Amino acid sequence: MKILHINYTDLAGGRFTGYYMQEALDAQHSVEMAVWEKKSNSNYVHKIPPGNPFLHCILDKLLKLSSRFGLDRLLGFGGIAIKNLAFFKQADVIHIHLIHNFSNFSILSLPHISKLKPVVWTLHDPWAMTGGCEHSFDCMKWQNGCSGYCPYPRAKSLFQHRIPFIHWKLKKWIFHQSEITLVVASKWMEYRIKKSPLLNHLPCHTIPFGINIEKFRPLPKIESKIKLGIPIENKVIAFRGMEINRDKFKGMKYLLEALKLYKPKEAVTLLIFENGISFSSLSSEYHIVNTGWIDGDDLICGLSAADIFVMPSIQESFGLMAVEAMACETPVVVFEGTSLPSVINAPYGGLAVPAKNSQALSEAINSLLVDDNLREKLAKQGRNLVENEYSFERYVEKHIQVYNDVWIKHRSKITNS
Repeated sequence: MKILHINYTDLAGGRFTGYYMQEALDAQHSVEMAVWEKKSNSNYVHKIPPGNPFLHCILDKLLKLSSRFGLDRLLGFGGIAIKNLAFFKQADVIHIHLIHNFSNFSILSLPHISKLKPVVWTLHDPWAMTGGCEHSFDCMKWQNGCSGYCPYPRAKSLFQHRIPFIHWKLKKWIFHQSEITLVVASKWMEYRIKKSPLLNHLPCHTIPFGINIEKFRPLPKIESKIKLGIPIENKVIAFRGMEINRDKFKGMKYLLEALKLYKPKEAVTLLIFENGISFSSLSSEYHIVNTGWIDGDDLICGLSAADIFVMPSIQESFGLMAVEAMACETPVVVFEGTSLPSVINAPYGGLAVPAKNSQALSEAINSLLVDDNLREKLAKQGRNLVENEYSFERYVEKHIQVYNDVWIKHRSKITNS
């Protein structure tokens, strides 16, 4: 069976958008990708539309211009062009991922494409069920039409607070004309699908994202600390950082407040992956190591050096880094109200505290750092959870089951028509 994954790009997020699935498939299955931005040199990844880079640049500018008028994700040409290309014609199943991230693939093409091929669509966030936002926070208008004033528009555009109503209506028509099988990664997303008037009529499978559990495993803590320049006697709080003034979803404001409230009684290192500029004011109370963006072996080393991993997202559809942390036997601290408590099976693989409650977050950090027995217990339980629920092999195996089901259903429909 030939699977064609469609996504905005190939390498970024490749663990859960199909790029690395080829390595785990058996000889009976193969994977190719169609993307708007190709970053790899793989012959199995195709640009849409293919050909002239100048044309690609012009189309990119037109798409960005359209977003200024609130028409983003509607005017892409990729969905029209792709059906005439060889790699699409040869595919048995089409698997769509992020097509709303400045993609050239318009949802207007879904009704036609889903009649030509069986289509699976992994929803990485709630965008498909809203009038345009990726996360709706406390707004429930996505359940009844996104009418009236939109409090959380996705991006700045003309009529940004009113046009979500139109997008919602268009999506309702499009999705009710399309034959699509949905995949989500968490119970949090599954619950929202059931509540969505746009999507609740479509079949939906919950398949958690998976990781390579042989690669993501704990390394010796002391060696990992030495490699990162962390004093071996320090306790280590790790998190993925970003600038607070650019953060809408990740809860950095509340983490900063929690770390200010927490008064360490022993030496503590803040191990910050990516951008730690908003936490530089804590340098008098904490030893700070800012790694910048890391992934792969460097990330495994960092998570192994950490005593706890804090992921204070206030909106999160899954949270792969929480799984990676547990795989490295690092307990996780999260906020309630997102997918994360169920992902870590709190309090089995970590602790969940009330959302936006910096005091509760500070207390959870303290309880894990001072109680070595609790921390070690959660570390072992978290690793066990990952081995049982989040292996990449399990992720691929469940997808193959879905591919087989939708392919058989599609072939049967063609035969009987």
